[in-house]
Amino acid sequence: MSTALSLLQPLLDLLAQTDGWAWLRVLVAAAFYASALVAVGGVWFGLVFGGNPALDRAAGLRTLVPAAAGLALALLLLQWPLQAGFLGGGTWAAAFDPGLLALVFDGAAGQRILLAGSGLLLLFGVWIESDRWRGLGAAASLLGAALVLLAFTQVGHSAGAPRLLLASLLLLHLGAVAFWVGALLPLYRISGPPHLSQPAARVLRRFGRLASGAVAALIATGLWLAWHLMEGWSSLLHSAYGQVLSLKLAALLLLLGLAALNRWHLVPAFAASAPRARQRLRASIACEGFLVALILLLTAFLTTTTSPTG
Repeated sequence: MSTALSLLQPLLDLLAQTDGWAWLRVLVAAAFYASALVAVGGVWFGLVFGGNPALDRAAGLRTLVPAAAGLALALLLLQWPLQAGFLGGGTWAAAFDPGLLALVFDGAAGQRILLAGSGLLLLFGVWIESDRWRGLGAAASLLGAALVLLAFTQVGHSAGAPRLLLASLLLLHLGAVAFWVGALLPLYRISGPPHLSQPAARVLRRFGRLASGAVAALIATGLWLAWHLMEGWSSLLHSAYGQVLSLKLAALLLLLGLAALNRWHLVPAFAASAPRARQRLRASIACEGFLVALILLLTAFLTTTTSPTG
C-alpha cells in the first residue's frame, strides 16, 4: 500500500494543489471540447453519411450542430474571464478586470477565441435548407469546422517547436477525434426507430470501416505527441502529467474495446435483427459517450493544471 501511494504521490500532490478556480476552468474546458467536437463532427457526419431523408431527420443534425456550436461559443467566451481571473489570483473581481481581460485577449488565447468563435458561427450554415444556397451552407460549415480545429493549435503544448509539425499532427489527431465523437449521438439516434434498421445498419457498417482509419490516425498522432512532449516514456508513471495521461490511455483502451465489440459483434447482430441487438448496440454507444466524456475531462485537467515538464 505504501509503495502504491508513493508511486501516486505526484498525482496526489497535484490534486491537493488544484483549487476551486482551477476545477471550474477544467470543467468549462472539458465542456467546450465536447460541444465543439460534437458540432464539428456532426457537420462531417452529415456530409459523409447524409442523403437519406428519414435517417437525416432521425439524426437531427440540423438541430444538434447549431445547439452544440452555440453552447461551445458560450463556453469559449466564458473561458476568457476565467483565464483573466486565474492570472489575478482566482477571483471574480480579477475575472472582469479590464486590464487582465485585455492581457488575455492580446495573447494566443485571444487568437484562439477569434478563430474558434468565427468557426462556430459558420457552423450554423447547416441550417440552410434551400437548394439554391445549400452548397454555400455546406462550404461555410466545412470552413467553420476547419477554423475550430485550427484554433486548438494556437495555445497549449502544440504551440512549441517544431511548430508546423506539432500543429499538423494535432490537427490530424483532432480531426480523427471529431469524426468519432461527432458520430456517436447521430448513430445512437438512427439506431433507435425499428423501421430504419436496414438503412441504419448500412450507415453503421460504413462508419465502422471509415472509423478504422480515423482510429489509426488518432492513436499514431496521440502517441507521438505524448512521446515528444514528455521527451520519452520514462516519466509516464513518475510524474503527475504522465499519471493523468496513463488514466487517459486506459480509458481510451476501454473505448477501443467497445468500438471493436460494436463493429464485429453488435452491428452485425443489429443488421440481422437479432433479439435485443438494438438495445445492446445503443447501450454500447452510450457507454462510448461516457468514456469520451471521461477522456475529455482528463484532457482538460492535463492542459489546465500541469505540463509535460511538471
